[in-house]
Amino acid sequence: MTALRAARPGSDTSGGDLAAFLAPRAVAVVGASPDRARSGGRVLATLEATGYAGAIHLVSPSQDRIGERPCHASLAEAPGDIDLALICVSAERAPAAVRECGVRGVRAALVFADGFSEPSLGDDLRAAIAESGVRVMGPNTVGSRDVAGKVFVTIATDIGQTQRSGPVAVIGQSGGLTLYFGSARLRDRGVGAKYVIDTGAEFDVDAAECLAWVVDDPEVACVALILEGCRDGRRLMAAVELATARGKPVVLWKTGRGAGAAAQIASHTGSLAGDAAIFEAALQAAGAIVVRDEMAFVDALSVVAAGRAPKGRRLGVVTPSGGYAIVTLDAAERFGLEVPAALVPPTAEQSAALRPAHFANPLDVYALFGKGRRSFEAALRWMDAQPVDAVAIWLSYACMTGHVQAIVRDSLADFVAASGKPVLCCGLTTPQFEAELRDLGVVWFREPTRLVQALGLVAPRARPADVSETRTSAGHPAGPDFVGRELGRRDLGVVAGEAARTRLAGLAALPHVATWPVASADDAVARQREAGGPVFLKLEAPGLAHKTEAAGVVGPVGADSVADAYDRVAQARARLGDPAAAIVVQPREAGVELALGAFVDPAFGPSVMVASGGVFLEILNDTVFAPAPVTADQARDMILSLRGAPLLLGARGRPRCDVEAAAAALAELSRFIAAHADDYREIDINPLMVREEGRGVVAVDALIVARSQSS
Repeated sequence: MTALRAARPGSDTSGGDLAAFLAPRAVAVVGASPDRARSGGRVLATLEATGYAGAIHLVSPSQDRIGERPCHASLAEAPGDIDLALICVSAERAPAAVRECGVRGVRAALVFADGFSEPSLGDDLRAAIAESGVRVMGPNTVGSRDVAGKVFVTIATDIGQTQRSGPVAVIGQSGGLTLYFGSARLRDRGVGAKYVIDTGAEFDVDAAECLAWVVDDPEVACVALILEGCRDGRRLMAAVELATARGKPVVLWKTGRGAGAAAQIASHTGSLAGDAAIFEAALQAAGAIVVRDEMAFVDALSVVAAGRAPKGRRLGVVTPSGGYAIVTLDAAERFGLEVPAALVPPTAEQSAALRPAHFANPLDVYALFGKGRRSFEAALRWMDAQPVDAVAIWLSYACMTGHVQAIVRDSLADFVAASGKPVLCCGLTTPQFEAELRDLGVVWFREPTRLVQALGLVAPRARPADVSETRTSAGHPAGPDFVGRELGRRDLGVVAGEAARTRLAGLAALPHVATWPVASADDAVARQREAGGPVFLKLEAPGLAHKTEAAGVVGPVGADSVADAYDRVAQARARLGDPAAAIVVQPREAGVELALGAFVDPAFGPSVMVASGGVFLEILNDTVFAPAPVTADQARDMILSLRGAPLLLGARGRPRCDVEAAAAALAELSRFIAAHADDYREIDINPLMVREEGRGVVAVDALIVARSQSS
């Protein structure tokens, strides 16, 4: 059995406490039962069936013995030191059981019961945790397991299936998802787990703490997270950074991808910054591999658990089918992989072995096995010489036959050992042969697109290139599920207009457009004449979050239309019922429209957003989020990750825009929100006009949501 691990220096909670959960030397089943349908019977049966080597003490005031084991009326009567109490009683009785653990000196408890959404029960359990000093996992957890150490402190019902130990640590907040996708489906792919941990409702121990603990285990090579949310996003980021710094990839699947923002949201930024957006962006910035669905989760883990993540994003393709080559090329473009042109010519031997193949990438060889092992090995060696980081091989259904299996197995055994590049095969074969290849370090897929998607997820993320080519939204932290909502309303928490510009006036990298208040149509005409070109007329009032929805923006208009535009805005002011609201004139600015946003996320704290679109921001949903502050380089990467980035870079003959100035503005806004998180909830700069290269940027509109109406 795994020894109880010592506490780690520098941990914010002792490693010994988590060792009590994951490597306990003695456990007590509180609420033990002979009935295996009850949690107290099921966990006991599991401990006995899986060969737990530590001491097991039973606590049940209604039983004298269960099987050959004596029962104790209370935890106080159980003998010896106890590392972990398995609380198998109802939600109403669980707080008292935790308090008893504190009195008895038991430092850790798993609380299996649910029902703590009832406020009084939840408050009582939290109070018991605080008063007793006992570390608690749960409530509403199915428990945890160390497969290699044969420590199954769980009420899960899959224990009768063969458990496969392996290099993955799986941590989740839903027992059902964690066990199915983080254990059962991984076993189907031949991937084993060292740890499977369900943190449940996380009244105390959370996923961040578990992640920081398991990466210290030399048997853990990668970590899988299935999370709905977190209490402390920065702490979770630190745990991900710790794992990746130790060379242990973290695959994150964030469930619950709805907008999730507060019901009353005054800014565009707030409406777009749903829980999943900043959550995924923050953890991706920390180094996590972010996936969006369950099969991508299993696929990505299959690759990283095998240690076959490529060092770059260049893919070599070997196929006997032109159709597979086309599908793979399409998938590579979709998931951000490069299929580079071949640079190294074939040797005479390779040409002879593969004649009449056209030596290109993808390498399409009609009779790939026509000359037996000779032709297949020639194709592999030639592709290995090209500038590629991984090799994908389409085998169709050829490996359903024994003689082709022998060719592939023997050839790949030599090739994988000599090359060192990840090899992934695709097609149909038998489970036995797939297992043989897995032992060689070859990962098998049935569908080419899923193979390429998995590589696209686990390969190192490339910095956005400064090129004017179309970009896809794959991998962006926000997508079409972050839909904006109707925002044209008065909100007394909103600081807008001149008041917002004044509060942001100290941001040198974020200048604001010239704005002139006018008291009449004649004043407006004079200001348009002074501007020398088309202008906008706008209504500005305290609490008016978005002028467009209130018909408070008219323009651009020229000299002959300014007076009429003034009258229209004045009518909007009358409908608003605020005669003191200002009407202002602004010159029209040329450039590409971005939106900058800053907000304070409940879990991740100060954060920033950049988006394409101006007034179409919430329609386009082309957004990138990051925790604040960001550097100018990071801000530039965010901007160039937008689908609309080609518009800034001179697409279709347009002039290039001042991306560096936009990056400086975003970075300065990020520093501002980081410094003023106690003062402001949200800040919008929308639109930010990005002028031609060398001419900077200008903020056309600003909106601030203060922490309180008085701030």
